[in-house]
Amino acid sequence: MNGKSKPYAILVFGAPMSGKTTFAEKFSERFNAPYLNLSELHEQYRVSRKVALILITQITKCKQTLIIEGAIDSERQRNEVRDLLTKAGYIPVLVWVQTDLNAIKQRMRHKYSRASEAKAVLEESYRKIEAPADYEDPIVISGKHMFQTQCRNILTGISDRRKAKR
Repeated sequence: MNGKSKPYAILVFGAPMSGKTTFAEKFSERFNAPYLNLSELHEQYRVSRKVALILITQITKCKQTLIIEGAIDSERQRNEVRDLLTKAGYIPVLVWVQTDLNAIKQRMRHKYSRASEAKAVLEESYRKIEAPADYEDPIVISGKHMFQTQCRNILTGISDRRKAKR
């Protein structure tokens, strides 16, 4: 790495409609960082998990801060991505976007025309998502806060971790 500091990989996860994508896209734009939505790759382009991991490996060659969202709902999935990033010389940071259930339901009403579809999506998502283990040490942000507040919380969390390692 020629004496340069290691790049960060911001791993964004949370419940559906919690504000993950909004945050990740804005953070990517603000810091001119590559953004990869693994769920979108799978849903829109039928990209397999294996191919998505290969894409991540290729993108890590840029040695630039990355934002990765989607398909990291379980501890196993997060570990798989985190291990790959660590081997590539990145510092993975888990960001957990939390939003209260009522706000999520309200947002889902706007996205899905049928209540039964919204309920099915929500139930399936909650079945798959796993809260982070203690060792994952996520930075928790609210999906209801303004981007500036979210961004400040992320940067403060990263800074605090750097200081703690000294």
